[in-house]
Amino acid sequence: MEVENQHLLQSLLPSTATPTNAATEDICLPIQFTSNSAKVYLSSSSGIISRLVFIISVGIVSIWANHEASKGFSISIINEARETSPGKRFDLFYASNDEASRLLLTTSKFVEDFLYPNGSFPKKKVNHVVLRLSSRNLSSSIVVDSGQEHDRGHQFVLHISPSVLEEINFSHAMFLAVQQGMARIWLWDGQGNAPSTLINGIVEYLSNIAVSSGGLLGFGSLDLESMEKDSNCWKSKNPKAVAQFLNYCELEKPGFIGRLNQALGNGWHDRTVDDALGMSAQHLRKVHHNSSPKYLSHI
Repeated sequence: MEVENQHLLQSLLPSTATPTNAATEDICLPIQFTSNSAKVYLSSSSGIISRLVFIISVGIVSIWANHEASKGFSISIINEARETSPGKRFDLFYASNDEASRLLLTTSKFVEDFLYPNGSFPKKKVNHVVLRLSSRNLSSSIVVDSGQEHDRGHQFVLHISPSVLEEINFSHAMFLAVQQGMARIWLWDGQGNAPSTLINGIVEYLSNIAVSSGGLLGFGSLDLESMEKDSNCWKSKNPKAVAQFLNYCELEKPGFIGRLNQALGNGWHDRTVDDALGMSAQHLRKVHHNSSPKYLSHI
């Protein structure tokens, strides 16, 4: 742009100067602006401004597109408890500073990286996530409405119970609730046919390793007594017990959880877990039961 302006001004000056004598060599001749030169100047200025506007517009669109691409889905934040103490805390710590959006993106990335480590693992379609602070306490810290078709695509709603914001360590409680919600969003559910105990156990497993910064910690020893009550290890009503067994399976067969999630995308049958594991889950449990307790320090 500076080059163009410089060229424009230079074109209006005489190209040569022929001094009549030494006394007149330093005389500056006045610039004569004619109507034609004014038209040229205005036309060039208009062109420069147009190019500037175009460049700025392209830059803005590019920044917006990169921002949207980095998210992968649009986000809406809704506070239905605005006038209550939890609602005011939510506004102050999560809504006003965009921390709620960052929390959604952080927890989502963790789950996505774990369940879909490469392009060979087809992802669920998630176009829009709504984080909604409920106006009343819910039966659990978070409730997920999933798979709704919306004008903005596949929409999922995370309903947060106000009781989460009343915890002493509310930031930890909020992180855990949102992490559980995002895990449930990205998990396939066997086209609605997978046992809820299995899905709850996987959510528990993913949330535990997220809280422990990705380490396989915090599961405790395997609850064999709970597992013995049913021949299928994933049918325990205790999500922690299922998570403990899933953790053991992941240690024995790395990538098991990701393979299981992909299998659940195609439906559910009684051998889905065994196929993802590459062996009978019941047999693996018996092997663990009869083996040395070396794994107990890891699960």
